[in-house]
Amino acid sequence: MPQRSYYPRHSCTLFVFLFVLLFVLAVSAPSSRAESVVNLLVENDVFTGTDRHYTSGVMLNYVSGINEGPQRLQNMGIRFPGIEANDRMHVALSLGHEIYTPTNIVATELLQEDRPYAGHVYVAAGFTTENPDEIETWRLSLGLVGPGARAEIVQNNLHREIGSDEALGWDHQLKNEAVLSVAYEKKWLRLARSKTFNNELEIDFLPHASGALGTPLTYFGGGGMVRIGRGLDWDYGPPRVRPSLPVSQYYEHKGGVSWYLFAGIDLRYIAYNVFLDGNTFRDSHSVDREEMVGDLQAGFVWNNRKFRLAYSVIYRSEEYEQQDEADIFGSLSLSVHF
Repeated sequence: MPQRSYYPRHSCTLFVFLFVLLFVLAVSAPSSRAESVVNLLVENDVFTGTDRHYTSGVMLNYVSGINEGPQRLQNMGIRFPGIEANDRMHVALSLGHEIYTPTNIVATELLQEDRPYAGHVYVAAGFTTENPDEIETWRLSLGLVGPGARAEIVQNNLHREIGSDEALGWDHQLKNEAVLSVAYEKKWLRLARSKTFNNELEIDFLPHASGALGTPLTYFGGGGMVRIGRGLDWDYGPPRVRPSLPVSQYYEHKGGVSWYLFAGIDLRYIAYNVFLDGNTFRDSHSVDREEMVGDLQAGFVWNNRKFRLAYSVIYRSEEYEQQDEADIFGSLSLSVHF
């Protein structure tokens, strides 16, 4: 018997409408110093030849140009710890979709020892402030987990197009549930920077701390990234779908071409994960979550005046106790100035 949906059939339309509304509000605000950036990000295990667990993440992201945001917030009586009036500020808006599946996607029965099927669609809004010493990011996300995210349709239509096995266990996915979270990230800039090879190459190390509180994910963690290349001050790492190493959705063009290779690590203590713990307010399938999860990430970034192209491979440690091996997936992004 089909699972009853507690949300309208076309509930994703609401999230598209909210993103468009936030986009219009953002671009209508004055931007005094720099162009805006749009990022299109695709994360998928097809890049690494697997098809399981966190199997797909797609995000469309808009980041405003630099403006006097901190001063405006203070004029409105809104104050955040550590934000100074002369900090540079970007407003970011995102629309995203994620798909999670068990290891065995061709089984039709409920796999008690494997992670649940789940889809997640969300909109997010936030802002980033930066100064020569550090970058801070606040982000509020509103989403929907369950059949309303239409993950089954997205995944199986794509699998049919590319001739891959369809996922047959979607009848056992997590139930519809609205999710809300707030996330914070802090990155310390240029802690160890030097010139090498006749001043042709730069190297730096960017440590970070991050955390989130909410019904999809609650965690805190930290780590760092090493980069080597040219024009490292154009950005602070390639964009990623969170949770991940804190990165840079915005980038500046400063003439010529910028490029670098990077490697990083992020360790997180996971207090709650709806994609493993199951629905928050309703009975559903769940597995035993690992409390400590680590990401190792390596890749490259290339920038010019109008475009940024980035690719990275992510190795993620086991996320639940019944998992028999770590996951590996790829992340590809294209950023455009306008």
